[in-house]
Amino acid sequence: MTTSTDAGGTGSERTPPPSDHTLSEPTADEKDMARPEDEKLDDDDLDYPDGGVNAWRVVFGSWCAMFGCFGVWNSVGVFQAYLSENQLSNYTQGNISWIFSTFSFLFFFCGVQIGPIFDAYGLKPLVIPGSIGFVLSIMLFSLSKEYYQFFLSFSVLGGISCSLMFTPSIAAVNQWFNVRRGLATGVATTSGGFGGVVFPIVVRALIPKVGFGWTLRTVGFICLLSSTLAVLCLRTRFPPNKVSGATIDLSAFSDRRFAATACATFMIEWALTIPQTYFTSFALYKGVDPTFAYQMIAILNGSSVFGRWLPGYVADRFGRFNTMIVTIFLCAVFSLSLWLTSSAVDGKNTGLMIAYLVCFGFASGSGISLTPVCLAQISNMREYGKRYGTTFSFASLGTLTGVPIAGAILTASNGHYTGLIGFCGACYFVCLLFLILARGFGGGWKLTNVY
Repeated sequence: MTTSTDAGGTGSERTPPPSDHTLSEPTADEKDMARPEDEKLDDDDLDYPDGGVNAWRVVFGSWCAMFGCFGVWNSVGVFQAYLSENQLSNYTQGNISWIFSTFSFLFFFCGVQIGPIFDAYGLKPLVIPGSIGFVLSIMLFSLSKEYYQFFLSFSVLGGISCSLMFTPSIAAVNQWFNVRRGLATGVATTSGGFGGVVFPIVVRALIPKVGFGWTLRTVGFICLLSSTLAVLCLRTRFPPNKVSGATIDLSAFSDRRFAATACATFMIEWALTIPQTYFTSFALYKGVDPTFAYQMIAILNGSSVFGRWLPGYVADRFGRFNTMIVTIFLCAVFSLSLWLTSSAVDGKNTGLMIAYLVCFGFASGSGISLTPVCLAQISNMREYGKRYGTTFSFASLGTLTGVPIAGAILTASNGHYTGLIGFCGACYFVCLLFLILARGFGGGWKLTNVY
């Protein structure tokens, strides 16, 4: 059986380093930090703790950083549904969707420069201003009245600030774990699911009592606390790699594994934002009680908590790409069966809707947790930030266009959701094809290969 769990990009077969390295072995950190800043290390030279207090503290810091960012991102469906019925009721769903698709676009696109800056200068110059900007964006969002105000505060300032926090927090975890990287990243990314449960419930519970403005300010104070903890806990292990330079890595696309993985990531972002953004509106369209309709996103995000942690645990044993292939296949099947059926049948069909939210939420969680791990597996860790930024800058075009395209399909279908759901399922099947190619290029075409 072929084992390819190394973090390097050579694609060769090698035995992974032992998983019992901890920070009780002082040479692990001291050896890396003592090297000159401009010395480029190969992954064979690196030793990963794969555990210990400091390593798991970084995971907690990453968890805190993504709790606010992904919690808000996973709640955009609630915001879109509320604004479309209140402040922006005179705008179409397609116009309103640009607010949230632009937020998602900048969230990932800015990684094109943030990733290389992380490689060259570390995480503090990114995470601290990102935390300040993110909290400020929510506070300004709460004061907005006009379309352009929502756009500038949430889409522009919020999207850029979230990217400043997200990219370094993921990259930092990968510097501390190798053999257990899938588990560690999965644990860190569960925060987005928790945030996606907490924020929709908070929004729906507080708006009738304190209004939209103070509801968002409450969300902002929660994000202030989580961001502060992130700044205190996050740290890197490797010295800055200024030889790499703060530039994108277009040459990485010459690597077939990377090119196929980047295309798969694009399709994931294109598809994932559709149910997150439109399912609340879909439930209202089907006649579900508004209170329950706004809570449905919380069900999806709650299910994704297990879908981010458990696949990461499994992936470390059976292969990161192998696990992604299975979960993405399930996303396509659930979308074209459960969701499509609930759309076609008359009536509310809340049972089918809940079944879809639970199943899809679990399966889609790996799209967030395992994508960075798959990229790390085919990358040199000293240039991981650059490759990560390059990938997600490309994928950001999917987040920018996916939701508006789905909105245009919805409008062209006279408000019927069948075409939108079909588009979502088709995106996942195309993603599946690219993942199979990436797995074949990197780990071979034999079904029993662990890759």
